[in-house]
Amino acid sequence: MTVPQFAVLAAATTCFASYLWGLARFFRQPGGNRDVALIKAATALSVLAQYAAILFFYRHGAWRFALGLAFYALSLALFWWCVAVNRAQPLSLAFSPDPPRHLVVAGPYAYVRHPFYASYLLCWIAGTLAAGEPLLIATVLGTGWLYHRAALAEEAKFAASPLAGEYARYARRTRRYVPFVF
Repeated sequence: MTVPQFAVLAAATTCFASYLWGLARFFRQPGGNRDVALIKAATALSVLAQYAAILFFYRHGAWRFALGLAFYALSLALFWWCVAVNRAQPLSLAFSPDPPRHLVVAGPYAYVRHPFYASYLLCWIAGTLAAGEPLLIATVLGTGWLYHRAALAEEAKFAASPLAGEYARYARRTRRYVPFVF
């Protein structure tokens, strides 16, 4: 294993361990459904695909290495920023059926409505870039589609809650995933 390959593997593992911690210790899980199981399975498959690409199909390139590590770092920083902002009142896991309890508009939420999903997408993009394996684009598209479905479901829950007006005003001034773009 090369030093860059080891660095990419370490960065990916740090992100995956953080997300696993979030699943086990941070997010509320008031009840699941088929979609919760689907997102967990897709995440597990994406993790395995990234590890396989990094371990067996790694194509070193200085710019891919640097860009991949930068995206892993951004993903990790955004994830932990979201955790810090929500520590007092943790959010529900994606696709949970419970109604929203509060609206978060501080920290990364001042810029995008779904920063946790943006963080996860940055990680999948990081692996694709760093490993140089084009087949990993499938993990970005697959998980991205699931996160988008989860985001739309969360927005529908807000629209049907007492927080509907406040959320509508918030949604008008922020984008879903990327400031000023999406």
